Amino acid sequence: MAATAAGSRLSAQTASAKNRDEGYPKLSMITRYSPQRLAFAGKAGYECVEIVISDAFGPQKLSDSDIEKVLATAKQAGVRILSIEAGWINHIDKDQRKRRENNAEFLRCLELGHRLGCTFVGTLSGGMPGAPLDEQVKAFVDVLNEQYAPVCEKLNLRMGWENYPHEENFATVPATWKKVLDRVPSKQVGLEFDPSHLVRQFIDPVKAAWDFRDRIYGFHAKDTEIIQPVLQQVGIHGNHWWRYRIPGQGSVAWPKLFNVLLEARYDGAVSVEHEDDFYDEPGGDKNDELAASRKRGFVLAANFIRQYLPAPVR
Repeated sequence: MAATAAGSRLSAQTASAKNRDEGYPKLSMITRYSPQRLAFAGKAGYECVEIVISDAFGPQKLSDSDIEKVLATAKQAGVRILSIEAGWINHIDKDQRKRRENNAEFLRCLELGHRLGCTFVGTLSGGMPGAPLDEQVKAFVDVLNEQYAPVCEKLNLRMGWENYPHEENFATVPATWKKVLDRVPSKQVGLEFDPSHLVRQFIDPVKAAWDFRDRIYGFHAKDTEIIQPVLQQVGIHGNHWWRYRIPGQGSVAWPKLFNVLLEARYDGAVSVEHEDDFYDEPGGDKNDELAASRKRGFVLAANFIRQYLPAPVR
């Protein structure tokens, strides 16, 4: 994207905002973009939002004027777009042509994040199903070091991948995080930490967060409930023995986990990711205006998390 006067002004605003924001985590919610959703976030007491890249909201969809409108809408709602989520981009696709296209698209997402005043861009690691782990590690490390890290350094922007277990997201456990991060010297590259995905793998999220506390740059606030009566009947290879919940409704030790973030002086977003059917309904996330039941889930999650976060100084 070509540089503009608006972009220069935004860079100055971003630097100033970063100076003000250092030192404490920010309450955020993950959502697709709409003016109605941003307005709700502000009214519900969220400081920030994490906007999901979609067919309607992406680097090749938004013009300069569109970006200015988005920023004006966020300002009016009283929230900041602290991060964007470019999730389903396979950075190491087996098809080399698709890989090049995907890498180019993510570079455009980094530029969009910068222009929106974000401090972080989240994604997945990608994967080559069936390929040896070391081959996938090398492919991902090469992309990070040769393409993404230099752009992040230039834009003073951080990026990280989420640990969602999936065949096209190979770097989802601490042992693999270490294999990747030990080979990526740039401190602009790290993790988008989601404790819920560790719980269902019987990995202690507090221990994992402590071990990687200096490379956690994004944080998804989601819980996992282990339904013990079902687990005892079907075992870990069965179905329906776990489910995602809003924070406070599952097994995550949130006070201990937030202590790790505070110890690490984490100052990014704590982004509520709402996948809890107890506080939703069919189609609740479909329209520009969230369904009332889904809103209740976000409000309950915000009330729970806020007790662990230092209040910003206005």
